[in-house]
Amino acid sequence: MSFGNEPLIDRQVHSYLSDILGPSDYRDLLRQAIAQLSETATCLRQPQGQSELGAIAHRIKGSLGSLGLLRLALIAAQIEGRCRRGGSDACDGLLFYDIVADSRLALEHLLNSSTPLPS
Repeated sequence: MSFGNEPLIDRQVHSYLSDILGPSDYRDLLRQAIAQLSETATCLRQPQGQSELGAIAHRIKGSLGSLGLLRLALIAAQIEGRCRRGGSDACDGLLFYDIVADSRLALEHLLNSSTPLPS
């Protein structure tokens, strides 16, 4: 599985979202994404079959990929594809859990940061 040099988060996307939504709505969006990532991490702590793991990956790729979570979206797409082909293994679930947790921490940092996002 490869995710190259993709950054964890696309700060330009977040700057754009903050600009169009305004600070309050943007922070609400971050809170919702953090909650979804927390829920996903809880699910991934339990053993998942290929179909369940593929469904989780598909949901995350679609719902959170548009938030600029580049590495998460790429790994989710790769895991979804592997699950569809029947080539997923236990390492996929562990890797997915790790990137979900890292993505959640990155969003929490944005939410709690007093530093404005770059324009």
